[in-house]
Amino acid sequence: MLRTSRPFLLPAFALVLSLMVSGCDISNSNDKNDENAIEPPETYEFTRNGESTVAYPGQTDRLDMVEAMKAYIATAHDGETISEQALLDMFENTDGNGGGHFTFTSERQLKNKTFGPDLDENLFEDFFAKAAAASENGEADEGVPGLMRRGDGYILVDAKGREFTQLVEKGLMGAVFYNQIFNVYLTNDRIGPNVENEALREGTNYTDKEHHFDEAYGYFDAPVDFESDWPDSRTGELRFWSKYSNGSDPQLGFNDTIMEAFIQGRTAIINDNQGKLEQQVEVLYENLELLAAATAVHYINSTLSHWNEGNQGEAFHALSEAWAFVNALKYNPDKTITPGQIDQILNSDFGENGSFWNVTLDGLNNAKSTLVDTYPDLEPVQDQL
Repeated sequence: MLRTSRPFLLPAFALVLSLMVSGCDISNSNDKNDENAIEPPETYEFTRNGESTVAYPGQTDRLDMVEAMKAYIATAHDGETISEQALLDMFENTDGNGGGHFTFTSERQLKNKTFGPDLDENLFEDFFAKAAAASENGEADEGVPGLMRRGDGYILVDAKGREFTQLVEKGLMGAVFYNQIFNVYLTNDRIGPNVENEALREGTNYTDKEHHFDEAYGYFDAPVDFESDWPDSRTGELRFWSKYSNGSDPQLGFNDTIMEAFIQGRTAIINDNQGKLEQQVEVLYENLELLAAATAVHYINSTLSHWNEGNQGEAFHALSEAWAFVNALKYNPDKTITPGQIDQILNSDFGENGSFWNVTLDGLNNAKSTLVDTYPDLEPVQDQL
């Protein structure tokens, strides 16, 4: 069932379909029925009259914006002072080029796609202000933001020891990318039975329903031929959620599972098979949530390893990533983990009052156990993640 309300099946209407080598090609005819329903292609490529029906430029723009923001904050690791206003300009995309901080122009922005409660609490604005202030300080210490040694360099951390690049980059991966997938594009309002799926949107080669589903795929940001056993030579093509999917793929097979659900779901839209579409959406909700939990466990393992080696900077870096991936779990409206469990991990297990300076081995192991117990699929691979 899609979120918001229980959908019902649309009456079948016709569309003559034919397969092409690179994907599925749909003619302009209106003959859609079981006999000529298309089969799912091997890759996320769909065409109509020989031209692609897939487009998600807005998603690509926002992913580029997050990359630019992370790179800007990281300049503080080399001793640069960063500006709160610059980060606000990038978040709001001032003047269409992030106030001059983007190397591209776009009409889109991150702020108006951010999870509403986070906006109400000024979560990211607070991160920006504190990051800018911390960049003017010297060395970090308990309760004092600033630079912390990590390997041969430094990271910029807040008073709790959390790394700002991770709070912003991974935070926006949740508050924008996950939020838009879970709470916008895979909902009844965007891909339910009453969404236009016959007439093409003016000036485009896709229906509204097709486009909305593609926009969810755009936030996952995987190559169209993404699969398990992804070659090392092509890891540079991955970023954000597809990158982390690939990281856990050897243990949990996320690449094939998630891509198959996207391909099957898009095919179901072409075939007007609402029931099949809803099945694939359920697969996506379950596995995208599991991906965040698995990645959190990975970084808890990394934190434990660095902690045992006495490497505080590396431990705080890894724990900052773990913090952000646990926090990302809250964006799934049908999440398995409870808000209370998330709060316990972030504000107690990761240190009293959420301060990494107070974290203990018992707390880290308790956080890991909570995640593994909540997501039993992680149990057999919890120490290999």
